[in-house]
Amino acid sequence: MWSILQEKMYKTRITDLDDLKHRIKTESARLDHAIIAAVVRQWRRRLSVCVRAGVVILSTAFNSDIVFCYNCGF
Repeated sequence: MWSILQEKMYKTRITDLDDLKHRIKTESARLDHAIIAAVVRQWRRRLSVCVRAGVVILSTAFNSDIVFCYNCGF
């Protein structure tokens, strides 16, 4: 999902931090709900692989919704 946001946000030069925050909020609100649902389904599939592998170490990056599973590579 981040790659989709990046593509839309960086079409023109970002002027400052407030501009970046505004673009993130604006483009996030414009995301198609089908894309969001697909991202959630993919995340659930990846998480289930980690659970089946017995992996419980998850870490979020920069307080975002991006979750990394260290032992299985997701």
